[in-house]
Amino acid sequence: MTENIIFASGNTEKFHIAQSACEPFGVALVQQPSGVDEIQSEDPEAIIRDKVRRVFEKFNQPVIVSDDSWTIPVLHGFPGPYMKSINQWLVVQDWLNLMKPYENRRVVLIQLLAYYDGTDVTVFQSEMNGTFLPEPHGNYGSPFQKVVTMSGDHGLSIAEVYDKGPQHDKREVAGCWNKFLNWYTAEIKQPV
Repeated sequence: MTENIIFASGNTEKFHIAQSACEPFGVALVQQPSGVDEIQSEDPEAIIRDKVRRVFEKFNQPVIVSDDSWTIPVLHGFPGPYMKSINQWLVVQDWLNLMKPYENRRVVLIQLLAYYDGTDVTVFQSEMNGTFLPEPHGNYGSPFQKVVTMSGDHGLSIAEVYDKGPQHDKREVAGCWNKFLNWYTAEIKQPV
């Protein structure tokens, strides 16, 4: 028996990653845009805890939300939880210019998932490393996705990975979902 859970996100790529990870666990996600504005904070966990509570109030049933925070160590943590806004302002050349003077081209993706059933908020977090590429590759997505490769993606930019199609359940970007699903199937999901 498959169980359904609301995944409050309007982001199609996040939904495909989540769906691929959930399928083997017998968990079917129902995608619903949250329609909830995020609080402004430098603390990604504070943002997601607030958001999942407000999304629960909207749907009045158990929900899961996700949020990403990107940290560039040589830029003192920029852009943090503000990548969605930054993606509207910077083009590929801006990213290349920004990183050109640095040897350390590391970027860290901090992924958070939060599940709330009206009683307890449970947060899952994973971190993965990426590297800025010297030139853009791929067609999909934002300028940032064209200039960054994530560990485990064999040097392909994020855009190139998405150009190939939505096979994400084995990628490291599904790590946070795997943590959630192991917990969910052990603690919440009713046996068949």
